[in-house]
Amino acid sequence: MIGIGIEQYGDEQQLKTVVVPTEQLGPEDLLISIKASGVNPVDWKIREGHLKKDFPYQLPLILGWDAAGKVLAVGSKVQEFKAGDDVFFRPEMEKQGTYADEIVVPANLVAPMPHGLTHVEAASLPLVGLTVFQALVEAGNVQPGDNVLILAGSGGIGSIAIQMAKACGAYVATTTSSKNSEFVSDLGADEVLAYDLGSMNTATEFDFMLDTLGGSSYGDALKFMKKNATVATLISGRDVIRPDYIDALEKELQLTVKFVFTRPDGKNMNHIRELVEVQKIKPVITEVFPLTVDGVREAHRLSQTGRTRGKIVLSNTN
Repeated sequence: MIGIGIEQYGDEQQLKTVVVPTEQLGPEDLLISIKASGVNPVDWKIREGHLKKDFPYQLPLILGWDAAGKVLAVGSKVQEFKAGDDVFFRPEMEKQGTYADEIVVPANLVAPMPHGLTHVEAASLPLVGLTVFQALVEAGNVQPGDNVLILAGSGGIGSIAIQMAKACGAYVATTTSSKNSEFVSDLGADEVLAYDLGSMNTATEFDFMLDTLGGSSYGDALKFMKKNATVATLISGRDVIRPDYIDALEKELQLTVKFVFTRPDGKNMNHIRELVEVQKIKPVITEVFPLTVDGVREAHRLSQTGRTRGKIVLSNTN
């Protein structure tokens, strides 16, 4: 594998070309030529060393865990894929990543690329799609007619969550800045709560919330929840300071709060593919950079602003 990664933890200047052995192809694996890789906040959090306790990587490490590409070779027991197939996937976080020329991935984590998408478009979907599916469908059991609140609807997670919640038949409200109100409405949001126009308010009471922000933003949104509602949060204690009053408010409302850390899952990936192919979900991409050291540095700087619409993708045109 030749890719972009780190030999030691630190800022974006630590990003460099990294060469590591490609994992041996096992009987249930695929060797995939990577055509594009999604960029996610977890990438720069790992680069900076914030997840060292969770993932004790052996450096050097190629970053990125979100990709689309073409199958180069299949293991002896793999029947559902063949060389030449276009696929998209989220590999195992414990191993080398997707800012690379190629990667070996278990076939059960991979799905055929949705018809009609480019590799760049497909690479924007695995991690956010899996996160949203596992939060809304598995943790939240969102049903037709449910009232769903999504925090930060214009971001990479939020932009897919709005679409998937609508696909589930829910009434969807989302928080965003006023400049993004039209953007999230076009994605399907029924109600927009603009946090920069003074005190947010709504007459809607929500059955489910997807928390992508934590902290006081999450605490402020709790007042809109029904009693006995469900919250799926993507935010852990290391991500943001949790105000003291939140525990009491969650208890008072008797909320079921579930932490979601995305797992790779080929069956889930196929659900996402199906939703794309029936035009219930479309990729939302804010910027495409080349899969080079400079390109990855620019992508990480943009991701770290926390102000992007949709996803950032790296294109491997070599």
